[in-house]
Amino acid sequence: MKFATAILDFSRRRGGAERYVVDLCTRMAKEGHEVHVYAEHWEEEGQGIHLHRVKTLSFPKSLRLLSFAIKATREMKKGDYDVTLGVGNTLEANVLQPHGGVHRAWFWRSLRAYNNPIMWTMKYLGRVLSFKQWVSGWIENAPYRGKTLPRIIAISDMVKQDIIRWYKIPEEKITIVYNGVDIERFHPRNRQFRDEVRKRHGIGEEFVILFVSNNFRMKGLGFLIKALVHLKKEGHLPCKLLILGRDRRDSYLRLAKRMGVFKQIVFAGSTDEPEKYYGAADLLVHPTFYDACSLTVLEALASGLPVITTSSNGASGVMAQSLDWLIISDPRDEKKIGQKIIEMMNPETLDESSRRARRLAERYSLEKNWHSMEDVFQKHFQRSEKRNERSRSLEQTL
Repeated sequence: MKFATAILDFSRRRGGAERYVVDLCTRMAKEGHEVHVYAEHWEEEGQGIHLHRVKTLSFPKSLRLLSFAIKATREMKKGDYDVTLGVGNTLEANVLQPHGGVHRAWFWRSLRAYNNPIMWTMKYLGRVLSFKQWVSGWIENAPYRGKTLPRIIAISDMVKQDIIRWYKIPEEKITIVYNGVDIERFHPRNRQFRDEVRKRHGIGEEFVILFVSNNFRMKGLGFLIKALVHLKKEGHLPCKLLILGRDRRDSYLRLAKRMGVFKQIVFAGSTDEPEKYYGAADLLVHPTFYDACSLTVLEALASGLPVITTSSNGASGVMAQSLDWLIISDPRDEKKIGQKIIEMMNPETLDESSRRARRLAERYSLEKNWHSMEDVFQKHFQRSEKRNERSRSLEQTL
């Protein structure tokens, strides 16, 4: 196949969607397909991948997004590709796989992160009056408004239901393909790094709760810190909350001091080796307000690390198969979070949950994801070939 996709930053370091696109394109090129990527910036130059620079209006951010969407879409249409993949930042594509989920679903659920009514109102008005938010919504809506509806891939059952609800798309037009995880890189054997990581951050044999995100508010860090208070009241300290990611920490340090759990907090910054941190922890807590399908959760499960997360995370659809009791409905319910953490401190419960976590993740390998994506692409390619054959036959007849 002659394949093309577009993403602002073609780099594994930028985020989950970017990492996924790099891995997918690398695999397609390896399988012998002709792969073209339209991007503003890139750090990856994989063999067999043709990279095309898209020049954007760099300021403000809204015009950067809009100019990229328009230019990348135009260039992909000119390329006469067999299959084009949109991941949420182009106006058209043969196959649509929105990695950010549904913008309107994110809009409302993520506002719940603001408990204070005044802060909620200010954030709401800020979004409503934000040109960037309107542009983002318009770009996301564009493929659904087209004359020909693309084949839609939802990266979780939650995203599928959101697409049906907000866009009234027929269910049969949507295929669910959960994100894949590298089950060799993220593996229980990484517990060999337990002492190395703990020593680096001054942690001993305490029970370690891991939190991984570059957006502390949206992923519920404040409510997780408050949950530590319940552990303290129940006599389940000492434990450590190990925070991995890039974001402003001052307000969370003040919160921890005010809550009396400052000594339990460790900010580790960012890393290129998250697998070592999964190996060093006992539990991942990800009380997110919205995640289409968190790769962090899948990586933790593959590492044999049990996860507490919310029903607003598409990855909860994976956990529902055998770890459903670790899914909470409200990320603001710090008491419930605390109770779940205490339950996981039981060694037998932790051990059994760890085994279940690994078994779940093995069903969602990169290999399985690749074959599912390839199947969608091949079906579109075959339908296109049949249409072209009919067109050629008609032309010859005329």
